Amino acid sequence: MSQKIGIIGGTFNPIHYGHLAAAEEVLDRLKLDHVVFIPSYLPPHKHETDMPSAVQRLEMVRLAVYGNNRFKVSDIEVQRGGRSYTIDTIDALIEQHPGAELYFITGLDSFLEIETWRDWERLLTRCSFVVLSRPGYAFADLVRIAFMKESLRDLAALDRREKEQIVVMSDAHRIYLEWISLYDISSTDIRMRVRQARTIKYHLPESVERYIIENKLYA
Repeated sequence: MSQKIGIIGGTFNPIHYGHLAAAEEVLDRLKLDHVVFIPSYLPPHKHETDMPSAVQRLEMVRLAVYGNNRFKVSDIEVQRGGRSYTIDTIDALIEQHPGAELYFITGLDSFLEIETWRDWERLLTRCSFVVLSRPGYAFADLVRIAFMKESLRDLAALDRREKEQIVVMSDAHRIYLEWISLYDISSTDIRMRVRQARTIKYHLPESVERYIIENKLYA
């Protein structure tokens, strides 16, 4: 049986319990073998000014997932350098894991912009997508994407919490849309709290909190 590998990328600036809980939920729901966290070197759609180096963000992810043998970390984008495009990463992972099923995990806010991603139509054919609910965003908004128009009724049912999952499939792609518990934790809020000398305890693992303090990140 082929491996089922979840992929979750991002700046992780910093990684927090929201990221970890979402990955664990998807791993359980889709019966994945493991989830790989991939910090970006330079994200193509974000321009954050208070961002530690890629090496520091990679280390925070390693600290955060330590002890969970079904969470793994890849430095593939950090080693590649430059702008981190998902299509390049997925192509490389397919070469590294021949025969594996890849599930790219992303938030609804990001997937709403899928048509701006590099080579997005080919990307949808290279791996399954797992799209997670996000505060302030509605699944019904996905009808702006042509292939989602016929799913409006199911999308609205997700927004009303009448369903937790729908799968949109064609010969070319498979997209899992998942309503998950929403954690009111954000990297932006954590960075602001550090600047204001406020507590970030219980927002992220203690090992990551210590790393931030010891390295004077976001201060």
